[in-house]
Amino acid sequence: MPVASPLTLPVSPRSPLAATSSPSPFSPNLPGSAALPRASASGRRASTDFDRMPPPPAHLNRNAEWVSTAGGWAFILCLIALGWLASAALLGDPGKAWTVIHLAHGALTFYLFHWMKGSPVSADQGKYDGLTFWEQLDDGVQNTATRKFLIFLPALTFALASHGSDYSAQPLGLNLVVLAVLLVAKLPTMHTVRLFGINKW
Repeated sequence: MPVASPLTLPVSPRSPLAATSSPSPFSPNLPGSAALPRASASGRRASTDFDRMPPPPAHLNRNAEWVSTAGGWAFILCLIALGWLASAALLGDPGKAWTVIHLAHGALTFYLFHWMKGSPVSADQGKYDGLTFWEQLDDGVQNTATRKFLIFLPALTFALASHGSDYSAQPLGLNLVVLAVLLVAKLPTMHTVRLFGINKW
């Protein structure tokens, strides 16, 4: 007569041991358990959110895209603030320091944004050789948040320079000219336009 193993205990479906047995950790009814994708009737795995995610962009303009980030905005604002602190310390006049910042900001941004063309990134392979930094920004899309931010900056520095010191103690006409040139260069109608052929080649 065969003898049952002492390690094997038959459990009846109505036994209390069967009712208190722990469920599988992969059971979908267990709170907090990971839901695994189930196979469909055809044998293929059911689609998930990862399958419906849009593909990454085919090309990213690394030369200009950094300006469209929050870190890029903060970097520009920090440069302006540090420049004003240095100018105020050297001149001893916080109001005139804003005039220096407005003129310096206008000269630098006009050269970097509206005069220099191309991209120093070798991966671009000459794709942007005929476009300025401003024309590359946001892939040429107009009226974006980044473009509005960069338009607001020269207007802000002009206002601070105008109200920071006496009008007779600052080059108000020069400040207006710098502001006008920067604003006109950033107009959507000036996109890829070269007035009188200047900077065309």
